[in-house]
Amino acid sequence: MPSKRGRKSKFKKVLIPALKWASAIIPVCAFIYILYYYKQLDFLKRKEPVKTETKVLNSGDSLQISMGRSEELAAQILVTSNEWHQVGGLAIHNMVIENTSATTVKSVEVEFKYLNDVQAVVTSKVVTIKKPIPAKKSTKISDLSVGYVNNAVVGCNVKVLSAR
Repeated sequence: MPSKRGRKSKFKKVLIPALKWASAIIPVCAFIYILYYYKQLDFLKRKEPVKTETKVLNSGDSLQISMGRSEELAAQILVTSNEWHQVGGLAIHNMVIENTSATTVKSVEVEFKYLNDVQAVVTSKVVTIKKPIPAKKSTKISDLSVGYVNNAVVGCNVKVLSAR
């Protein structure tokens, strides 16, 4: 008959590793169950792309007509010269705007794209100039402050976006 001591040692040799494994696996399983229960495993699912749809309600909308006229008028406004310099990080422009249309323009939106030494756009700014520009004439605009620019800026491209 085997002794009680032998049975206890066999029991301890099996029970202790089993408890170690159980104490490692049960908390991990509990953590995964809590994530599942509170729906925190959504990052594993594939996300559907957002779909947008644009509907034109009425093609005769007055906003579309005015936008078309504004773009046609902007095509007839040209920036013939643009000189600029930096003063303490501010870009100061002196420019000549030529109006080749038959109507007087009350305001012009101009986009300034500032370029670095490899001709990449560093920053872009849009400024509304509210000075009347007479028809078939050029107007000089001096000391136009556009805003803060980076010290790495070496050039500027100018484009007329819209006119009214």
